This record gives sequence, structure tokens and C-alpha cells, in this order.
Amino acid sequence: MKKIYPKIFSGATAALLFSLAVFFGIYRTALPCVISYSPDSSVSGSGFPGTTIRQTPNGYAYYIADLPIKSAEVVETQRKSVILCGTPFGIKIKSDGVMVVKTADLSPAKNAGIKEGDIIKSVNGEAVRTNSDISRAVQLNSDMTCVVLERSDREMSFQFTPKREEDGLKMGIFVRDSAAGVGTLTFIEPNSKTFGGLGHSISDVTTGETVPLASGEITKAEIFGIVKGKSGNAGELCGLIFPDKETGNIGSNTEVGVFGEYCGEIYGDKYPAAFRQEVRTGEATVLTTIDGNTPKEYSIEIERINLLELEGSKSMVIKITDAELLEKTGGIVRGMSGSPIIQDGKFVGAVTHVLVNDPTRGYAIFAENMLNEALE
Repeated sequence: MKKIYPKIFSGATAALLFSLAVFFGIYRTALPCVISYSPDSSVSGSGFPGTTIRQTPNGYAYYIADLPIKSAEVVETQRKSVILCGTPFGIKIKSDGVMVVKTADLSPAKNAGIKEGDIIKSVNGEAVRTNSDISRAVQLNSDMTCVVLERSDREMSFQFTPKREEDGLKMGIFVRDSAAGVGTLTFIEPNSKTFGGLGHSISDVTTGETVPLASGEITKAEIFGIVKGKSGNAGELCGLIFPDKETGNIGSNTEVGVFGEYCGEIYGDKYPAAFRQEVRTGEATVLTTIDGNTPKEYSIEIERINLLELEGSKSMVIKITDAELLEKTGGIVRGMSGSPIIQDGKFVGAVTHVLVNDPTRGYAIFAENMLNEALE
């Protein structure tokens, strides 16, 4: 027995050291290297979950307890303030190129290597922007079709012989050149009239791929119905888009939201934006619209700051706690993406995703992430 104890102790020590290495490794990788703050706030003492930020002889560093784990550059910046919306808006975009959403089995295009999610840029030397552009270009050469496309930011070309059918030559693909829907407008910066919404990209409903933007606009919209969410089945806000009431032009479609120039009437309350390290777990509210076009605040809880997604669109895990909102929607539903979150009198983030197996919970993005993309 005496010979076993050292081995057990050694194994336990190794496991503990390994766990600590993984723990600190996650923090060192996840914590941002640059921290923004303004003259109206203090860096020291604030920090992400489990950490504090302290001044050192060489600058600043993150600490866990009294152990420094990573240095940080602290940058003084003016705190941004924006008008919070929480109102529904219609989205219409044209894609930069035409997206392949499905390839038919044993079709010429699929056999040649074309895949779902590819963005077709030209066919037989003709630039294509619409579905009809592709159909017209294919007919130019019955012997061989040349397709130039983008896949994961790489340009690729494919050649194959289209299949002749009664109504003409066919490649055997289904494509989409535009997207439309209803989301929630998050904020408007009143000086530049820049708007931000959704908190995530506009993606193709079939492939899930981000739609490359050629042009787009936002319009007024109203919510007229709700499909209540339940476990395993995300609900939805049913909205009516008014295409003749354009309120802005979309300039970018990014992983942290859609942004552009707002040209409609600006109204709502102005809030200072929180820096990421100021957001805390605990009570907050979400500003959203579930009927008509008038937003209302509902209570939520920020349950967790997601260290591995500090820069992305799933920065926080939130839970709906408001009895009225739970009764009417079941929690977070499609169409609520972009609803701004308020905590301690500051704009701290926006709803982005629902957890399908538990619609009372979902993800949210930091306000700072959206504002950095929109205004810098």
C-alpha cells in the first residue's frame, strides 16, 4: 500500500496542474488584448467574469485573485451614446452574385464540383447578379459552360456540359439572388444617422451562409401575430413589411449585424453604451416589440458572459424572466434578433439567437461589438 500512495498523489497532482493549465489557457486566449474605457469610468476593479483589471508598473493586466494572467492595453475613448429602438424593420437585400442553395443529384453542376453556398459571379464570361442572368448566360454555349464562383473567399472556376431539356439547357442547380425578412432595429447614432440591427448577419434560409451584399434597404414594418416558441420548436414574430416606406440603406452585412444610413424619422431614448468589461451577470431588461410597432421593456437575466465569444455575436447567455413576455411568446422568438438590452442605465447588448431546446434562453451580443463595426 505504501508504494501506491506516491503514484496516486503524483497522478492527482498532474491532473490538477493540467486542469489549471487549461483553465488559465482559456482565459489567456479569450480575454481581449485591448480594453476601451472613457474618462467617466474607471478601469481598475472592473473585468470579465472571475477577473479584475489592475494597473501594473508596465501598464495593465488581468488578475484572477492575486495572480496576473495576461497583460492588456488600455485605450481611452469617448463613450458612445445612441438612440435605442427595439422596433421591427423590414429587410430587403440583393446579393453580390447568385448563391447556390441546392444542387440536383447527378446534375452536371454537382458532378463538376459546384456546392451549396457557392456564390456564382459569372457564367460563360457574363457577369451575373440575378437568377435570370444565369439562365440567359447558360444558353450562350451548348457545348460547354464555364462558371466562375467564390467559395470561402476563394475564386474557383468549373467547366461542364449542361443538360439539354425541352425548355432549354440546364445546369441542375437552384439559386437565390435576394433575401427579405423582418428583424429588430437595435440603435441609431443620431449624429451620423448610422443604424445597426439584428446583431448577426443576414443568412440564406436554406444554406445558412451569410448573403454577400450588393445592395439593400430597410423599411417600416409592423408585428401582427406571434407563433409561440416551445422546446424543440423556435417561435416567430409575424411581421408585415411596407416596401413603399423605406427608412434606410444597408451598407454592410456582417457577422455582428447589419449597418447602414438611416433616413427615416428618429425618435426614442438616448443611452450611453457600456464597454464589454462593464457588463455583469444579473438583472437587465430587453426593449422589443411583439405587437404593432411600439417597443416595451421586459425583464431578463444575464446568466453568463461567454468568454469564448467575447468578440462575436454570442457574447452572453440571457434568460427571459418577464411573465408577460413568457406568456405571449414563450421566450425568445425569431424576429426578436436585434432587440437592445439595457442594464444599469446603459445599452449593453442585443438579442441574437434562441436556444431551440429552451426558448426562455438565448444568446446576445455586446453593444461594443456592434458599435465598433458600425462607427469605426
